[in-house]
Amino acid sequence: MIPLPFPHPDLEVAVGAVLAASQAILAIYEQGFDVAFKPGQEPVTQADRLADRLLVEALHAAFPGDAILSEEQGLQHRQAQPEQRVWFIDPIDGTKEFIKRNGEFAIQVGAARAGRLELGIICQPTAQRWWVGVHGHGCHTRQGDQAWQHVRLPARQGPPILALSRSHPSARALQLAARLGSKQQLARGSVGLKLMAIAAGEAHFYLNDSNSTKAWDLAAPELLFTEAGGMVTDQRGRPFVYDPARPHHEAGLLATADGDLHRQILDLLASLPHTPADRSA
Repeated sequence: MIPLPFPHPDLEVAVGAVLAASQAILAIYEQGFDVAFKPGQEPVTQADRLADRLLVEALHAAFPGDAILSEEQGLQHRQAQPEQRVWFIDPIDGTKEFIKRNGEFAIQVGAARAGRLELGIICQPTAQRWWVGVHGHGCHTRQGDQAWQHVRLPARQGPPILALSRSHPSARALQLAARLGSKQQLARGSVGLKLMAIAAGEAHFYLNDSNSTKAWDLAAPELLFTEAGGMVTDQRGRPFVYDPARPHHEAGLLATADGDLHRQILDLLASLPHTPADRSA
């Protein structure tokens, strides 16, 4: 079991579930796997499905009164209670990177109550890298057997650096970066790993133009990133609400290292055509 940076029984259970899923994923990653395709031609492997099942089973056994929304199994155990806690599970964020075997994929587990995020976990199995956080307690990271470190966004200096998807590079994000005077990009798989790179000061903003981002893609990353001092909204500047009945985030994503940069980018986005919300209308 991995010791936590602070006592929290529910986080301890969730970290244990993620650790078991991580070990199962690595076994498949090292032995080989088949690739299938879901509707929309999104790839999926037996590692996605096994990790999803292990996480759902562990969390339901520990918290039978909670709802669970996972990428591979959908919404389960939902009750007509507005205060019911909901777990959001992305068993492998970055399946394409998993298939490419470049290590840039992560397990992401977040929890919310009444639409507001309460805790988040990201684990990068190939690097034995963890990020954990609870609302009001900060974001913490460790690698291997090293001690936990508190994550706080460093002050930005110089032109902003764009964090760019390795599998889905955005021409619109590059256009925006040019307007900001940005000459550097950081390519990385996984939404969570990109946001954690910004939290570490390796980049300063990430723009996701997709109109089909789901709650499980962002729940854990948003909790951890905002606890580290970052800002996350859709591309209209609106906060995300984590409603399991409406898991789609249809107006893109903007994550930035500070409020000034966030406002500057939102102003620039207003002048650029073809927003995700327009395309999905």
